[in-house]
Amino acid sequence: MKMPTFLATLFAAAAMYRAAASAPAPPAAPARLDVKAVTAEVQKRYDGAADFRARFSQTLTSAAMGRKTSSSGEVAFKKPGRMRWDYTQPDKSTYVTDGGVLWLYEPDDRQAFKQDLKGSQLPAALAFLTGKGKLASEFDIAFADKSGRGGPGDYVLALSPKAAEAQVKTIVFVVDPRTFDVRESVITDGQGNVNDIVFADIRVNTKVPDTQFKFSPPAGVRVIDTAKLGK
Repeated sequence: MKMPTFLATLFAAAAMYRAAASAPAPPAAPARLDVKAVTAEVQKRYDGAADFRARFSQTLTSAAMGRKTSSSGEVAFKKPGRMRWDYTQPDKSTYVTDGGVLWLYEPDDRQAFKQDLKGSQLPAALAFLTGKGKLASEFDIAFADKSGRGGPGDYVLALSPKAAEAQVKTIVFVVDPRTFDVRESVITDGQGNVNDIVFADIRVNTKVPDTQFKFSPPAGVRVIDTAKLGK
């Protein structure tokens, strides 16, 4: 079941821009900011987004198995607390929540898992994306070695939770220096597993319909309540 792993994967969104060589000279690169200012600009960027949607690609690296798995699809968020991840490759699945219940729907297996979020504490970075958390309050943040990530001028931030979390040991954000979108998010958990998510074709404040975040299991689908597993 993918539900526990998923809750540690939900961070950030980004768009990338490029000027053609024949176009007029681009404006001068913005002055470099310190880490506190970059963090504040990232927070401001997402505080100002009522909703956003994007395409994503994800690579999971298992520390125990030494194996990588890749997937891709589309994601949408809408404040307060709503999100939807539609995986299209390699298998179809959907994660969706209206802020109260998180569903994982696997159409090929005709089953759906549900988890009550009302009484649970979401990871801090998930709260940030859904409009409830503050990065500077939840994480110790510093500039990180790029290690081949991002493009020229991108900021690379290393985030460590101030309160220990098994699901999140460290996060790396690759931040666009002009828009302060997060181009890439790399999450390492307490077991050393790595979850790398890259976002593209982001669209902000497009009035994503509320119906996108509602889910009712189709007829014939087996519903599994995760709170009752193991009991």
